[in-house]
Amino acid sequence: MTEQNVIEQWLEGCAVQRIMFHDGLVLNFEDYNELVITAPMRLTLPAIESAPAEVIAIDPTDPADQLRPLFDFAGSTCTGAVWDDTGNLRLEFSDDHTIEVPSNDKVTAWELYSKYHGYAACLTHGKVRVVRLDTAEADGDR
Repeated sequence: MTEQNVIEQWLEGCAVQRIMFHDGLVLNFEDYNELVITAPMRLTLPAIESAPAEVIAIDPTDPADQLRPLFDFAGSTCTGAVWDDTGNLRLEFSDDHTIEVPSNDKVTAWELYSKYHGYAACLTHGKVRVVRLDTAEADGDR
């Protein structure tokens, strides 16, 4: 099973239950999954009648007050969740919001905690670490 399939299985189909900022952007999902984003990211806002889709760069550790209301997609479902070979993470939601988190050379870009599945994180320089709780295999550095 590829690592991309791992995160897809953990998050896809899960509703976002809570969105908060606490030492980064924290997304709580159904099934006891939590994603913490600490590296600069891009939030794509869906198109509306009067405006096209818009991409906004955000530092989740210090978001401007006027940007916080843009995180209004609690209740939507994760429809896509993948990372690539360099640790870049992309999330898609049922209401057409997307989040893209590039890997970072100075900080852990993102961490996913899953009570029933395990732990995945994009460490510095794009190194992804996965620890599985739901298989007999001992997974490690990727």
